[in-house]
Amino acid sequence: MSENKICDDKGVINMTESVCDTSQKGRIKHLVKEWRRKIGEINQKYSEPRLKMTPLVRFSLLALRIYLIVLVIILVYKFYTLVR
Repeated sequence: MSENKICDDKGVINMTESVCDTSQKGRIKHLVKEWRRKIGEINQKYSEPRLKMTPLVRFSLLALRIYLIVLVIILVYKFYTLVR
């Protein structure tokens, strides 16, 4: 038996057996709130690393971040010069 949804003016609430007839905007708003809540839970769970990193590993990860940022900047610059 599937659970139906009942609606209020703020969006969709899981409850009893009433059919939901809110606007699409209300559903999307509820969906975005739910995703933000789930992402917040995941970020809270993994806020601190579980592995200890040596200074060399930290430096290598920093170098990779800088390298990727430089590549993105070059890509954006190249796109801008081609479009212009």
